[in-house]
Amino acid sequence: MATYVSGYINDLSAVKDNIKLRVRIVKSWMQDVYGKPGVKNMELVSTKMQATMRMALVNGFKHKLQEGSAVTLSRYSLGEIQPKYRMVNKPLRLSFLSNAIIEPCPNFSGSVYGFDFRPFKTITDLQQEQDGQFDVIGHVVACDDLDNYDKNGRSGKKKPLTLADADGNEMRCTLWGAFAQQFTDFVENCPNRGKIMLIMQLGMMKIWDGKMGVQNGYNGTKLFLFNGNESIPKEEFMDVELYRLRLFADKDQAKSENTASRISTQSKHSTRDEFLNKLQVKNIVELLDVDQVSVIVGAIIAIHEEEGWWYLGCRKCNKKVVKESNVIDVESESKNKLGYQQANEFRLHIRVQDESGTISLSLFNDEVQAMVGRSAYQLCDKYGCKNAEDQIFPKEITNLVGKKYAFKVAIDEVNAKKLLPVFTVLRLTDDAEILNSIVVMATPVKDTEATSSALPLITPLDLESQTDDNTTPVEKQKSGKRASDVDPESDGLSIKRQILDVSGDKADE
Repeated sequence: MATYVSGYINDLSAVKDNIKLRVRIVKSWMQDVYGKPGVKNMELVSTKMQATMRMALVNGFKHKLQEGSAVTLSRYSLGEIQPKYRMVNKPLRLSFLSNAIIEPCPNFSGSVYGFDFRPFKTITDLQQEQDGQFDVIGHVVACDDLDNYDKNGRSGKKKPLTLADADGNEMRCTLWGAFAQQFTDFVENCPNRGKIMLIMQLGMMKIWDGKMGVQNGYNGTKLFLFNGNESIPKEEFMDVELYRLRLFADKDQAKSENTASRISTQSKHSTRDEFLNKLQVKNIVELLDVDQVSVIVGAIIAIHEEEGWWYLGCRKCNKKVVKESNVIDVESESKNKLGYQQANEFRLHIRVQDESGTISLSLFNDEVQAMVGRSAYQLCDKYGCKNAEDQIFPKEITNLVGKKYAFKVAIDEVNAKKLLPVFTVLRLTDDAEILNSIVVMATPVKDTEATSSALPLITPLDLESQTDDNTTPVEKQKSGKRASDVDPESDGLSIKRQILDVSGDKADE
């Protein structure tokens, strides 16, 4: 007669299931059984193994299998689990028998969470997705708005992030559903958004636009978030604390502040809903006939390089800062009201064309960052741009020429009266499904109006005289993103962006 001997998961094999196991429950959930409507089994993940319990046994045992509890298990069976269903490396799955014995294990000395972090490069260097799930840890260096989408009649939440490891390697990470909301809630209450640490336990691979990244799984994933500016004293996170110290050991304050500017706390309507249902879709030739926010679809055919691509601005008020010497002085009124936080910001003027015409658009920091996937600070650092006169155009920006987007645009009274009006981009998307739907909705061009066959080829040389050097930048109409610098009672402008000269030009006098 076989006797039970105490042991651990590593002692198990297909012919050796008489081990009295010591395990800690990491995650448990109820899961539908394929092909059996109304039948749900209880699935569990310990630190190194998966387990399942038939629905008929759940009520009798579930109170003994709370997440985080350490238990001893005996009287079970071991079965094979196919690679595509594995959450951990162990190829065996434990199944509870009706006479299973589950007892507390107060002297369990193993890890509470059993983290086994996978290096970023072993994920991002892959060309094809691999089965299985794994743990990752990193520093959140950027994220997009929370997208409350509605696709095929099903609503949900999506939060795309960019993670960086201690060696500076970056990886795309997408949170879905409750995980997206969990991250958004954490960011809103985090006092230091430039040093947010994320642990995704039992995440899975996903490839987007030819680049491998990670996303949460369906059931087993757990998400841990930390303010990296504070120590993590809990014993169960000692390995995380050591990683935190390594991760932020050489990070200067400027980089931390720049990272914070890339962490969005905004929640937005479904991208599809806003572009297709909330706004009028127009051809470019029709834009000057309307005085409201509209949507257009067009390809970027040129960039106004003489306008530059970045400027030194104040992060709090979004105004331009002009450095006339090594000493920066902020006008007393603005300083008292707003404070001062210097930052590198994007500002880009482009030409966009559709079948009806061509138009000049002005894009600011968030939109350009979404297009190039890097912050202005990062590109300035990469290409050695130390001051506003250094306007060497990065390939990340010049590569935008030829790409097609849907643009949500608006214009103020001053720009509307110019010979060649400049519209401000409030939001954009390159989602192929949205682009195709917008093109179908766009007003057909009449025979008497310009068509693509009548449009001349536009080159960058044609653009030299199309911008007024005295034009002030145009502010974006985004609630909660950029506060208006204009008094509506003084000049009636709703989206004009002022320039703040921080000090007088006295250096050369």
